[in-house]
Amino acid sequence: MDGGHGRDGTGHDRRKHDGPGQGRRAGDRWGDDRHGEGRTQGGRIDRGRRQAFARAAAEIRLRGLRDGLPVGVIVDEILKEVPGVFALEAWRFANGWTRPEVSARLDALYEADGLAPPHITSAELCRWEHRQRRPSDERIEYLCRLYGTRPDRLGFGTDFGAVDVDHLQRAGISNMWPRTNEESFVDLAERIKSARDHITLFGLTRNFYARDQILPLFEAKAVSIPVTFYAMDPACDSRRDRYRIEPAEAAMEDPRRYVREILRPLYAASERIAPAAAEGAGLHIYVYNFPCSFAMEQIDRHCRVMLYGHGKRGTDGPIFVFDEGTPYYDFFDEQIRWLRQLATDPREPWTTKGLVVRRLEPADLAR
Repeated sequence: MDGGHGRDGTGHDRRKHDGPGQGRRAGDRWGDDRHGEGRTQGGRIDRGRRQAFARAAAEIRLRGLRDGLPVGVIVDEILKEVPGVFALEAWRFANGWTRPEVSARLDALYEADGLAPPHITSAELCRWEHRQRRPSDERIEYLCRLYGTRPDRLGFGTDFGAVDVDHLQRAGISNMWPRTNEESFVDLAERIKSARDHITLFGLTRNFYARDQILPLFEAKAVSIPVTFYAMDPACDSRRDRYRIEPAEAAMEDPRRYVREILRPLYAASERIAPAAAEGAGLHIYVYNFPCSFAMEQIDRHCRVMLYGHGKRGTDGPIFVFDEGTPYYDFFDEQIRWLRQLATDPREPWTTKGLVVRRLEPADLAR
């Protein structure tokens, strides 16, 4: 955010930067325009320096696009590496637009609202971007709509919030809910429907997987892609310990009920689709015998993580959605790879420690 977290409320970063200066401040690359170098006698940065800023910002944008960075993160990189650029101009650079393009896009927004287009000149946009003139509140509102951000992110005002939204973007968190609710349920259903590569699920019980609204979705996908469940063994000590710290009303504390209402329907579904499943596809069910502090639903390149807490039901914990391409996603992806290895090629030290991940067998359903 522009206010707090090392920024001065105008988009400038006060922190040190170990970028193209080998430990120097980013401004040293440009002679630090905040201290007057490269400016005219009137205090304005000369045209040659502005063109250099634009070229540097274009390079940063291309680098960010190659790395798959969101626009907001590219803006921060521009502000960090090219300190002569203010926030509003950085957003234009990060989107790859010229000033005439910005003007035309603003006109389109006005027209979509049934209003006369303002036809803002490039010269006026230049004055806004270089803080020589402040746009009206109405213009700021439309600029925010154009760039999909808040006024403080464009350099108009200060954000006093404590949450660093860009940090969440860099972490790859694309959504979150305080607990399992209808909205998170709809999100899961939509992700299952759109899955193209694989679906892998790990957790304590996740009893809603056997619901009439969800189980058919798993079956339909398992014909063409692998759908894999890792469920806690209903007879293991770890499961009994887990339910010792859940409220008395936890629905699946009785292992017989869990087998009857969850594992049997999942197993029956796996048997139904086996004849029709493509090679490498199918519905695969494994059980494990060790504690867990979170559940995971990895669907293609996204991972939903649900936290377990003490004195709470499994569905009471917050849910986070991590996108591929960050260390946060990688952590949970490695957990799933670890489960897969325990299931297919168990090794030390885990075998000596008694950790087991095995296929669900018909004998397990007779309990």
